[in-house]
This record gives sequence, structure tokens and C-alpha cells, in this order.
Amino acid sequence: MRWVLFFVLLWTWPLPLFGLDGTLVPVIRFTQLATSLAVLIALEGAGGMVGVLFVLLLGHVLIYGLILFGVASIFVRQVVSRLPDRVGMWVAVTAVVALVSWASLAGPYDTPFHHSEAHASLLDIYR
Repeated sequence: MRWVLFFVLLWTWPLPLFGLDGTLVPVIRFTQLATSLAVLIALEGAGGMVGVLFVLLLGHVLIYGLILFGVASIFVRQVVSRLPDRVGMWVAVTAVVALVSWASLAGPYDTPFHHSEAHASLLDIYR
């Protein structure tokens, strides 16, 4: 269950992009941008800002990934594992459903990558 919660956090939890302008996006968005830059580096080289941006994005992915894995691990260890098996499973499933619903409906992301407005939900980011 730790891994499921970890991957849901990667897909949903808004975190600052470079910490400069208040942009909040899920870690998977950093991964998409880093992957795009990796392809560009493979084709064109890492000169100029491309290499710097790639390293910054990759650093964000690794650091935020470790933090979110720690959060998922602590939640499973401190909450889910202390409950009876069936109850713990339902608490974890409820947490996952709540995270996905919140990200899909509440619009917690503040991103320059969205095409119509700055505040977006998970569904709007990938439209």
C-alpha cells in the first residue's frame, strides 16, 4: 500500500516548481519536463540553459520523490499498520480516493503550463 500511496502522491500533490514564482505542480509534471529535456539533450546537446534546467528538474524529481516516499511510508507505518488489516486497507484506499478527488476537483495547482488559466485541477493540467 505504501507504493500505491507514493505513486498517487507523485501524480497529485502540488509542490513548488523551482520555488521562485509560486507555481505548484505535481512531481509527475517535473518528470515529464525532465524527460522532454533529456530527449532534447540527446538530440541537440546540453549546451546553454537546457542542461541547467534538466539538472534542476531532475533534482526536484529526486528530492520531492524522496520526501513523498517518506510521507507515504510514515502514513502507512504510523496509521495503516496500527489498525486491523481490513480497517487499515480501507483507510489507505480512502486516503488515495480523497487525494485523487481533491486534485481532480479542487484546482490546487498554480501553473504557467496550463492553457486557459493559472489555477487548474489535475484534469485541466493534462487537457
